[in-house]
Amino acid sequence: MNILCISFWDNAQQLQLLAESLRKYTEHDALHLNIQATYLDYERDLYYPDYKKSPTGILELKEKIKGYDDFFILAELLPEDMPMKQVLEELGIHRLLSRKNVIIRTGGSIPRNNPEHYLFAQIKHGYVYTGAYHDYSIASKIGFVAPTRNICPVDKIPTPNPPKDKIRIAFSPTKKEKGIEEFRRVMDSLEKEYDNVKGVAIKGKTWRESIKIKSECNITFDQFMIRTYGNSSIESMYLSHAVLSRLDAYTRMLYPDLPVINVDTERDLYKKLKWLIENPKEIRKIGEEGKKFIDKYHSPKVVVKQWEALIEHVKST
Repeated sequence: MNILCISFWDNAQQLQLLAESLRKYTEHDALHLNIQATYLDYERDLYYPDYKKSPTGILELKEKIKGYDDFFILAELLPEDMPMKQVLEELGIHRLLSRKNVIIRTGGSIPRNNPEHYLFAQIKHGYVYTGAYHDYSIASKIGFVAPTRNICPVDKIPTPNPPKDKIRIAFSPTKKEKGIEEFRRVMDSLEKEYDNVKGVAIKGKTWRESIKIKSECNITFDQFMIRTYGNSSIESMYLSHAVLSRLDAYTRMLYPDLPVINVDTERDLYKKLKWLIENPKEIRKIGEEGKKFIDKYHSPKVVVKQWEALIEHVKST
């Protein structure tokens, strides 16, 4: 079966990783078309703006995706949302969509900020949603969500190379709500207390640059915002970091073996980072548990089996 994946932002490059995994580990063929890129500069098979530069560009793009019309996986936006609808109509795809050949991956701030829109669309059209079921801020509000896990880009992550004589603590300050000010204040205090501690705020970097910087760190603080672990945690666990993030009981229920350290407040972040700094063997121990967790739940080989079964389910119902 030939599958076309179309993303708007491509939240954490999940549709590109899915297309690659389908090609590598299943009998399906898949292509990923991205509509809008971010500064993170994720990889994509096809980039929509590249084909808008010439009068014949859309015809060229239609030729590229010719035959990839057995099944469609969309991300972030619904088929009737602009600019997704415009792209689908330009490519002659919109009229081909049905509840038996479409899955919509939900993730990121778009569905989180517009849950009623997604809920009503599922009731009206019968869309099958999928995504990170442990993200209660989305999955509990938009209707039924099939619980596929995020894919960790294991083949793209460099070998960990943390310093032996220092403790470097990574954080990606993309939104204030994630804890930008709290992290800055905590690191100001810890860097004054310990000569071997350094906070590493990763901002304005491509994903490749960011993951290289993280590979040279020992610890990651993910975020305070959504009460679960996100893609930063997933990547950092694979890098054998000790990871800290705000977690709710729902995430713990789903993953009782999750080795992420829960931090609820700025004070909590300070105390638990201080404990790790003073107990460096725990950093290594927790890091080893994190790597095993990702291999068990988030490796491409594992997650693509979930997707393969979900595709078969949608086709047959």
